[in-house]
Amino acid sequence: MKYVMIFHANLNYAYLTPDRYEFVIREAYEMTFDTMRERFPGVKYVFEASGYTIDMMAKYAPDVLEKLKAAIASGACEFMGSPYAHPMLPNFPERDGWWTLEFAHRAYEKHLGARPVSFWNPECGWRSYVPRMVRDAGYRYLTGDFESYSRCEHGPDGGPQRPEIYAKEATKERNFYNFNFAYDLPADDYALHYPFNRIVGLAPDELRVFLRSDRICQYAVRYFMGMPGYSHDEYLATIARYSKDLAGRGEGALVIFADDAEYIGTNGWFRLKYQNQPDRVFEKVPDAQEKLIALVEAVRRRGEFITFAEACRLSPNPQPITWDDDAAWHGALASTWASTPMARLLRPWQDLVREKLSALEQTLPKSVAERAWFHLTNSYNSDGQWPPTLPSAPHIIHPFNYAYCFENLLTAHHLVGGVNLAALDTDAARTLAEILDLQAKLIEDKAMAMAAEGDPKRRNDAELALALLDVARERKSQRRKKILEASEYTVRADALVEARRQVGGVVIEKT
Repeated sequence: MKYVMIFHANLNYAYLTPDRYEFVIREAYEMTFDTMRERFPGVKYVFEASGYTIDMMAKYAPDVLEKLKAAIASGACEFMGSPYAHPMLPNFPERDGWWTLEFAHRAYEKHLGARPVSFWNPECGWRSYVPRMVRDAGYRYLTGDFESYSRCEHGPDGGPQRPEIYAKEATKERNFYNFNFAYDLPADDYALHYPFNRIVGLAPDELRVFLRSDRICQYAVRYFMGMPGYSHDEYLATIARYSKDLAGRGEGALVIFADDAEYIGTNGWFRLKYQNQPDRVFEKVPDAQEKLIALVEAVRRRGEFITFAEACRLSPNPQPITWDDDAAWHGALASTWASTPMARLLRPWQDLVREKLSALEQTLPKSVAERAWFHLTNSYNSDGQWPPTLPSAPHIIHPFNYAYCFENLLTAHHLVGGVNLAALDTDAARTLAEILDLQAKLIEDKAMAMAAEGDPKRRNDAELALALLDVARERKSQRRKKILEASEYTVRADALVEARRQVGGVVIEKT
């Protein structure tokens, strides 16, 4: 069995702000480059980065970018591409997606000197035009998700694509995570180990797809985060569990890591998601390098590491492959990203700007039209509208990430001469309430209890928290406004976060 590691780098990550960019680049990306070069020269791996990430590496840590270029030149590292600003491709029109892929290519040509042939599809989101878009952008190899493939309801023959898995794992619930691996997947399952070259909607071999699976890759993230029950030995046992070539097919491959590169060196969102510590994100993980070395050393004893492109060039499966429209990885739906309060606020405005840009494009100077497309498609960044705010998990969207989307959209708006904002059926005050009020109520309840205590300091902290909540809940000035200015959101979100700190935090999500 051959093995593949894909490190997905995204500085457009929610809750990651520019003042932490260089820290993440050095602690995660540079540590990986240095470790692989010094400890495992010649061992192959894949580093994927958005165009935005490459631009920011050039700005904040050009010496690390040079290390990436050296790794690529050595043949050890395959560079994999993705959209410029990490949008969810199924949630926007095909032409918009082609533009964001083109802008990423231009960043790669500028900084790396070439266009990659392998493509990372953000969140493995799917709609029928996604493979065509990727092909038209010049890519030859595409990442896919095993779980959404195996739970596909409408396969090439009309019914479930893998009925034996679908019967045990498919669900109609709109869960963001569905790690219900009820089906006992054989170790030699062909879809885990061999590429597909017959993607529905394309001619054979126009594009090849190789699948990553949460059965292995989610285990990898939890191993690097030190989550109980996900030790080094248990991770290796999981890899061994799925390392069997299919009889008569020749040696196959297995993707053992295909997730956020930020989890190799920092804790990313781990403490926010699993430990209710939203202020502790993207911190250094002291034993990350040790774990990376131990993993690579152990897996090398099992088999050879290869690149994603090499995995895609293995003998292909004869079966055609597709996904249900609106599919995404982890058992989620792409539309989940399009249904957050910020996404619903921005989308109608984005649609008006796109409509006007499309109408004027032939009359605008080429440079102006392309700049308008650049800023419009940057406003689609998924993490600027994420995470969803739910009663069971009242997260809020980070002000910096929202400002990135808002300011790019505002720029595109002005480049096309403006659109009629009065025509929008959106409400800034309502959006603020949807995002902030659930968490504000938790903070208020705790502050009221603290204020009733006898301790003067805790009473003072509670009174300040309540005053800050008044700032966070101010809506009068935003009534009848169609758009939410980034600064207006920042003032309120920052006040809520400080109020939360004053009361010592609240339980945001039970996991």
